Amino acid sequence: MKHIFRISSALLALLTVTGIVTACGGDTAAPTVTTAVTDAPQTEAVTERVIDWKATGIAQTDCGGRTFTILNEENANMNNAWFSIAPEATDGEVLNDAMYNRNQTIESVFNVDIIETRSAAIQQDLRKAVTAGDNTYDASMDNIMRHFALAQEGLLLDWYDLPHINLEAEWWDASVVDQLTYKDRLFFCTGDISPSTNVRVYSLVFNKDLCRELGIEMPYQYVLDGKWTMDVFNQYITDVNKDMNGDGVMDYEDRWGYFSQDGNSFMMYFAGGGRVVEINDNSEMELVMVDDRNINLAIKALEISIDDTKTLMADQYVKEHNNQWPAASAWFAAGGALMRSSVFEPVPRDYRSMDTDFGVLPYPKLDDAQKTYYTPAEETSRMFAVPTTADADFSGMMLEVLAAQSVSTVSPAFYDVCLEGKSVRDNESAEILDIIFANKRFDYGLVADVAGFKTMMRNLEAKDSTDVASTFEKSVKKAEIAMKKISEKFDGLE
Repeated sequence: MKHIFRISSALLALLTVTGIVTACGGDTAAPTVTTAVTDAPQTEAVTERVIDWKATGIAQTDCGGRTFTILNEENANMNNAWFSIAPEATDGEVLNDAMYNRNQTIESVFNVDIIETRSAAIQQDLRKAVTAGDNTYDASMDNIMRHFALAQEGLLLDWYDLPHINLEAEWWDASVVDQLTYKDRLFFCTGDISPSTNVRVYSLVFNKDLCRELGIEMPYQYVLDGKWTMDVFNQYITDVNKDMNGDGVMDYEDRWGYFSQDGNSFMMYFAGGGRVVEINDNSEMELVMVDDRNINLAIKALEISIDDTKTLMADQYVKEHNNQWPAASAWFAAGGALMRSSVFEPVPRDYRSMDTDFGVLPYPKLDDAQKTYYTPAEETSRMFAVPTTADADFSGMMLEVLAAQSVSTVSPAFYDVCLEGKSVRDNESAEILDIIFANKRFDYGLVADVAGFKTMMRNLEAKDSTDVASTFEKSVKKAEIAMKKISEKFDGLE
């Protein structure tokens, strides 16, 4: 998503939706976009694009009450609104209601019924349906590793061939399109249609009360000036540790500079511009993790991760609290650490109800030479795919209009969940969210797990080791074999 959202009541009051008159079954007028301009100070965003389904140029169509069925995962850990696509009713929660109202609009305009079918075995169910020629499912919402496996089996449609889909439109995530196109094909995508990918990217939160207590300046300006690097981050978390109970042992009863989780090193690696594989000019996977820069980056990330004078991992604490990750959020909010890293989900899920004054940050760059902040995205990020048994024209049309309709409805609601109430409490955090969400980093080396990269980094952390070069080198042959097999499978697709 390339558009920018700012939470500003003065701005929102001036936003108006375009008036495009359509007739049932007729063509739409040429799509237009209304831009509202305010006299807000230079430091605030003064423009906002307000669009809806009409911006797609798709004609209003009477689909005769047809059902658009999206297969989604049934998972007790995924009951929050951001993992849904078709809420059954409004419930007073801003994101849930925005999704429900978006769907109501599209259902009314196109005379369709949008439903969500949940499955605890979504990959198996989709595979079974497609191989049986069953067209029950018009789309699926699942993690990209499982979708990738189905794509290799020839069970998913290529988004470049889907009718009505405009992958250059702002409602589709350019990071996904640019980085997950392989062999000139893209089998899954997301964007404004759902914030499910945004909640599963890696980011930092920091305790502003502790910054004040320690006399440390807020780190926002470093980020906005492009100076938020691993060295600067390391300075922030140094000399913060304190034995709060005086027992001579640093543990969960004390204060730490940095609170993370197993695998912090691979998160920092990708944020620093590291890659496992790159898609080269021949549309082939090329193993790059053994490059000198990537090896040095991995070493630096590991040094921070295994430094027990600064860094504490949350995993054992979570295990001791019934494997509930919100317990880690509560520990951090109680003043346990200055900085915390995790997926973004605790921000809208946990911190809204807590009194701690905190802010959000992207992961740091490797150094000043790195031009862009990168936000590591989980290889299990949830995206949309279309099975080969679906009516491509219908599925493409519905996905496109739902995504466009979400730009001015679902996405602002998600920002509202993250920025309002007792959550992130400052204007700077809205700018930081833009940086985090606009620069996601995906890697087919993780999606296809060609080298066991995450396991390697976790194992090095567990051994307090920075022996990266030899560890990476041992995986090269395995990775090359895996990449060759993947390439052959995609070459064999029709």
